Amino acid sequence: MTEAKTTILLRGGTVAASGPALFRRVFWKSAFLAEQAFSFWREVRRLEPEGLQVQAWKDWTLKRHMSVGQFYNMVHGLLGAGLVERKDARWHVSKSFLQEVEAMLQIHSKDQTETSTPRP
Repeated sequence: MTEAKTTILLRGGTVAASGPALFRRVFWKSAFLAEQAFSFWREVRRLEPEGLQVQAWKDWTLKRHMSVGQFYNMVHGLLGAGLVERKDARWHVSKSFLQEVEAMLQIHSKDQTETSTPRP
């Protein structure tokens, strides 16, 4: 199994102060997808630790009046931003990505401390 690769692309501006604001920054090309993605992510989170069945896409698109293409783009964006992951035919909130970001922040903070210390 190949390891997932993630790239985060956020629209510039002020730091997001809420869930909906964060999702608008991730899905900056479509307010509709941002709203749907936030709802989907909350539903996945609500169903943890079991997760949401992958086959739920059919019901999701019908209830939300989404095309299959819109759903695919939404899920692709959620995966790409590291917000969800797929395991055993279920969607889960991504925990491994959060660990990666935390490690990056620790390295960044350590590097900032080391470079700001004057050297003799």
